[in-house]
Amino acid sequence: MKIKNENPASSATSPMTAARTPTIRSRLALLVMACILPASLMTAALIHYNYQRENAQLVREVIATARALTSAVDRELAATEAALNVLATSPYLASNDLAAFHRQAIQVLQTQSANNVVLTDTTGRQRINTFRPFGEPLPSGRAMPQLRHVLETGGTYVSGLFVGPVVHRPALSVSVPVHRGERIVYTLSMGFFPDRLSGMLNAQRLPPGWSGEILDGEGSVAAHTGEMEQFIGQKGSQALTDRIAEAAEGSVEILTDAGLPVISVFSRSAVSRWTTVISIPREALTSQLQQSLRWLVLGTVVLLGSSLLLAWRLGGRIAGAFSGLTGPAVALGAGETIVVPSFRLREADEVGGALVKASAMLQQTRHKALHDELTGLANRALLDEIINNQLALSQRCDSELALLYIDLDGFKSVNDCHGHGIGDELLRVVSRRINGAIRCSDLAARLGGDEFVVVMFAAGADGAAALARKLVETLSEPYQIGEIPIGISASIGIAISSGMETTCERLLEQADAAMYRSKASGKRCYTSAADDQGSCPAAGNDEGSVCRG
Repeated sequence: MKIKNENPASSATSPMTAARTPTIRSRLALLVMACILPASLMTAALIHYNYQRENAQLVREVIATARALTSAVDRELAATEAALNVLATSPYLASNDLAAFHRQAIQVLQTQSANNVVLTDTTGRQRINTFRPFGEPLPSGRAMPQLRHVLETGGTYVSGLFVGPVVHRPALSVSVPVHRGERIVYTLSMGFFPDRLSGMLNAQRLPPGWSGEILDGEGSVAAHTGEMEQFIGQKGSQALTDRIAEAAEGSVEILTDAGLPVISVFSRSAVSRWTTVISIPREALTSQLQQSLRWLVLGTVVLLGSSLLLAWRLGGRIAGAFSGLTGPAVALGAGETIVVPSFRLREADEVGGALVKASAMLQQTRHKALHDELTGLANRALLDEIINNQLALSQRCDSELALLYIDLDGFKSVNDCHGHGIGDELLRVVSRRINGAIRCSDLAARLGGDEFVVVMFAAGADGAAALARKLVETLSEPYQIGEIPIGISASIGIAISSGMETTCERLLEQADAAMYRSKASGKRCYTSAADDQGSCPAAGNDEGSVCRG
């Protein structure tokens, strides 16, 4: 049973592993998201912070508006109080000429924003009410709160909202005492309808959806923007009332009767205890934030999408460049000479250039490993590889292969007489002569020292003998190395492949033996049969001599 050994490199790049390995595109997409999403979150945080800051600024501005309205109401009340105090000193009251005082009160109303003047005695009977002509019957015996307060304190009283007994409409009033000596004999009041306060609110031209109201000292709605009738006299929300009781100014979030959340901003007067309230819908405050966030989300989606698309395309280009390097890398591993095109990507081009350099270095290293360093001919390793391959081919094609073993005669004396430098140069010239004498399809190799081998492919004994004679003649011609004339000769042994058992080693042994026989017999070349008996079928004699030097 055969056990299959797994290649670690192939297992490391199995389809399952490759599917889990991140790609350049996915990494670029993550990089884009890592850059854009935190920036978007930071922008959202800044938008929210700016929203909170703008809301706080808006609340402060609205509080200032409410404070201004409250101050305006206080000024109106103060003006009314001043007018009443002047009117309370009328000589008509001192002389008890109420008819004349009635006429005077009507004249004073023309300069005031009040609606009527009421004079009430200490029993609660109205003696004058400018809503009625003088002398008409008026309500009596009703102890109004303002009468009780004035009689008890002797000071000015600003009423809350009440229903007037004459016109039966909600009204407000400012009351002052009328003294006769040290005694209070009357209460003098100026009344006005809530429309006057509502007009002050409407003059502010609040933004759409906003509402304003004025609460009296008891927390009832004395004025309201919009449809005032449905709000007048109602109590403010409990949360608002509690908050007003805690602070003179501030804001509180409440729900309207319709269930809508609003921010109620208020300012309470320290004089009249009346409170101006401006309510802002929560939606009006958050709409700007929501719009900004929507633009941010849209911008983030567009930016992220376009960036991811660009990253995907760039990643594809980078991935394509690296994929284009795969083929040259595989060819480099196979020892082939590679050419890498430009990918117009510096890093990929640098890797491609490195592969080309590595290929050149590999080829150079391979050439050095398979060739003789001195002569450039094939060495023993390349000779063995090529002969074994060709022997297998010759056996399949039933052809012959000839091996010529060459040994230089007289080379040792050249080294001894002239030195190894001259000897090396002589070997290089010999190599060139051998290459010049053989066919392009033949192979010349140097085994070492002064021993060379020529391999003839698809050639028999006759062709080998002819080449041997040519080589002997070529190598025996005089040499001129520098200024030194040198004469050497060569002995050649020939071996012809035959049979299925022929190997490179066997051929070399046969050719080497034939070469030594050639030297021993004084012949320049000698052919050895495959059985190493020294016969020479090509020459047709028992000694195997086919040529002479």
